[in-house]
Amino acid sequence: MKLMNSKPRFVLSAIVVAVSLGGCASPSSEWDFGNSVRTMVASQKYVPPGQEPPAIPTMDGARATGAVERNRTTPPSPQRIYDGMGGAEL
Repeated sequence: MKLMNSKPRFVLSAIVVAVSLGGCASPSSEWDFGNSVRTMVASQKYVPPGQEPPAIPTMDGARATGAVERNRTTPPSPQRIYDGMGGAEL
């Protein structure tokens, strides 16, 4: 069996390795990661920066438990139906 000349084989291997590592070493695509989403969110804001409305209050565990218990224990009270509400004729 005749082996290839080792010099062209080495050169070809070096080129393949250089091209492979060159493709992996480019971090330029990571620099812009997420910019499209940030730009879209910024363009949809209806108030200028610094004038955002205050944060909406959230419900903690104690308040949620109280609301569920009130819902379970308080009997429902029917609402009155007024003229013109939902097409009801009184």
